[in-house]
Amino acid sequence: MRNANKTLCVMGYAVLVVLTLALAGPAMGHTPTGENLWLAEEEGTAWTTRYDECWQSKAGPADLAPCVVEQPKSPKIVELNFNYNEYAVPSGVADPRQVAEVDEYIDQLKATSERERITIVGHTSADGSDTYNMELGQKRADAVRDYFIRQGYPAEDLAPAKSRGEYELIPGIDPYSDAQCRVEFH
Repeated sequence: MRNANKTLCVMGYAVLVVLTLALAGPAMGHTPTGENLWLAEEEGTAWTTRYDECWQSKAGPADLAPCVVEQPKSPKIVELNFNYNEYAVPSGVADPRQVAEVDEYIDQLKATSERERITIVGHTSADGSDTYNMELGQKRADAVRDYFIRQGYPAEDLAPAKSRGEYELIPGIDPYSDAQCRVEFH
């Protein structure tokens, strides 16, 4: 009986070793080829995944049409710079040409059939307290939002105006410069 138990025990270990080698053997000898095993839906085509990867077999035909990944439109960021401690539009704007650019931008938005929701964010320089700068940034953003509406842009297509105060300064520009006193919209 004792020999039978030893035999069964050895056979159990042998089965485990054989199974391990059978399962791990192919993986140990496998070298990655970089080959993707998916096939194009139609012959002579390639396509992209939802991660914008181009899927096409390296072993297949070399004359496939290139993958075309449609890039989403990046939002156009427009700035309106203000004079120090001012927020009225157009009288407080540092460069009157910027007001003309904003008018052109508004006209372009109104001319398109696609409705766009515009976000308006007010910024300040590092002068003044955090509280004062947040309030001034909000006044600037509200003034620009009101200007959009006066120019005929639908209020329902404008997000509520926001202030960032002095918390998102433009890198590489003096934090106390008037160039920091701006409203961005996109």
